[in-house]
Amino acid sequence: MNEKNVSLKPIERKSLYLKISDSIYSYIKVNRLQPGDKLPSERDMSAMLQTSRNSVREALRILEDRGLIYVKTGRGVFIKDPYGEKSTLSIRLDNCSMADIQELQYTLEHQAILNAINHATKEEKEELIDIASEMVKLSQENIYSHTLDHGFHSKLYESGNNTAIYQIIINIREDRFVRQQDSKSGNDSIWLPTVSKHLELANAIYRKDIKAAFQAVDEINDYGFNLKSEQ
Repeated sequence: MNEKNVSLKPIERKSLYLKISDSIYSYIKVNRLQPGDKLPSERDMSAMLQTSRNSVREALRILEDRGLIYVKTGRGVFIKDPYGEKSTLSIRLDNCSMADIQELQYTLEHQAILNAINHATKEEKEELIDIASEMVKLSQENIYSHTLDHGFHSKLYESGNNTAIYQIIINIREDRFVRQQDSKSGNDSIWLPTVSKHLELANAIYRKDIKAAFQAVDEINDYGFNLKSEQ
């Protein structure tokens, strides 16, 4: 019986760089690095990640494109402050239950979506669709990227032109991310079911379909909060 050999499929470099950028992103969030903090050198990161310095360099470019870091020639790589000048107002939430946080996030997410629908430019809305489409394409290969997910939500909140909402939601999401990283075994594929909802959300914002946009973002958040409650 003749058997036809199936050749191995090469790993796309973009997928490899995204995986490395996700590892660096996790390092930043789990270690709670702040704007202005310096990342380890390319040499040290390549040793920690057991990959080449060129791959680390390409991953850093992805993070730089997403507005997470900036490079000072001859000095290194630093965490970027997405809010520009530091605000004089600091908000600390004490003794809040998960239900309290969930209600706050849903309220702010809905307002952020309304702001994006009303204030985002056509180019910003198209960028949301582009990011979500890339997430969907990768998910078809069973790949999920925290870097792209963060980039999607950051662009969504940024396009609404309300810095206060941007900061509060990002802080809530990042706190949940760290808690999730502490409680799971590194299985990022658990987030794949949310990917298609990001594209639904982006398209709904583009169409100015408030009901569909609210439904999509609620399903994304429902999944995350339900996942947390099961652990």
